Amino acid sequence: MTLDPSQICVVLVETTQPGNIGSTARAMENMGVTDLRLVNPCEVDHPEARMFSMNARHLLYEAKIFPSLKEAVQDCQLIIATSNRQRDKIQGARSVAELPEIVQACTPDVPIAIVFGPERSGLTNDDMSACNEWIYIPTFGRTSSLNLAQAVMVLLYEASKLYDKELNHEPDAVEPASSRSIEGMKEHFFRILEITGFMRLSSRGALWGSFSGIIGRAKPDEREVRMIRGFFNRIEVTLKRKDKEE
Repeated sequence: MTLDPSQICVVLVETTQPGNIGSTARAMENMGVTDLRLVNPCEVDHPEARMFSMNARHLLYEAKIFPSLKEAVQDCQLIIATSNRQRDKIQGARSVAELPEIVQACTPDVPIAIVFGPERSGLTNDDMSACNEWIYIPTFGRTSSLNLAQAVMVLLYEASKLYDKELNHEPDAVEPASSRSIEGMKEHFFRILEITGFMRLSSRGALWGSFSGIIGRAKPDEREVRMIRGFFNRIEVTLKRKDKEE
């Protein structure tokens, strides 16, 4: 079973720090998840939230706000609560490493909510009871609780193991430079070699073939060719200036 990021929503319950909402948005953007839901949050349109969200600010403006957790997850089927504390009323909490297994046990295309509680207290027992799976993140230091955005990133990373990487990866749309640009750059390079005395006329053919092979494997685009030729121009200007000074 593969998982599409659009199946996942992140639900933050009564978050108290705007920066944590911003950092969560940034983590979601990193992992391709765009559905942010907030239950009775602190101020969302806050300078700290905007600052920590970086390039994910649009998720802050698109976030849905709800008065209760039950309303926030009413369209979801797999509702995963997160906690770093053992709860007497909640049995069967599983390690975050089991998240892919939990998801795979569901039918395909199931809407998934991953729920996080307030920073200081975590989810209440009532909130935990509104969920049908419970996850904890094992820690091994003196402090067991994670920063909210850290916890979000860990959960989303585990979920991403089920992504179809081929479908979700968008290759860089870089077109190699034209033959005219490449040949012009090569001529420019060899002019520099002649000016510096590096190249003897007898070695031009061999060097031309070697350099052509290097450029062919690199497949530079037009921007990179312009950058390289700008570098060559600077070399020429510097050499001419030194000749005049001498």
